[in-house]
Amino acid sequence: MLIQEKIEIGSCFTQQELALLYGKSSTNKAVQKAYNLLSYRSHSRKELYDKLCKSFDSECASAACDRMEELGLINDEEYCRAKAEYLITVKKCSLGETRLKLLTLGINKDIIECCIENYSEDTQTENLLHLLQTKYRTKLDDPQKVIAALMRKGFRYGEICAALKTLNIETEDENQWL
Repeated sequence: MLIQEKIEIGSCFTQQELALLYGKSSTNKAVQKAYNLLSYRSHSRKELYDKLCKSFDSECASAACDRMEELGLINDEEYCRAKAEYLITVKKCSLGETRLKLLTLGINKDIIECCIENYSEDTQTENLLHLLQTKYRTKLDDPQKVIAALMRKGFRYGEICAALKTLNIETEDENQWL
């Protein structure tokens, strides 16, 4: 920055010039911090902005995010697609839970819906069956607790009952959750 601004030893500055140099310096530091954060993993724009705001003012954080977008280092659509893929296929989250998690990362609803529309009800059923056969396998002696836990994870009652019937597990009171 010293070379770019042609600053030499013994240079004198007015208060406005110093404030301008300080602003440019802070923005450069924010950009460097953004590079550092993005070197570990990808972020949504809001997520990166929030992290930068912990160390810099909102103008510097916004300028750094703009620069990262210009360079193609942050792209909410690509990030959303990758995160949704991870949440649904690896973590076996429901579509509802995936939507909620993506919303909390600051991704636009339209982008989320565009990314999630590729996943069908078959994916939901597969995820439910996988969860029932792995994580909830030992708890299937009390299906009502399993149903409640899966509903808290965003699965619908009808989907859960269908998956339980596929595994030949009967629920006590099917009208309880309606």
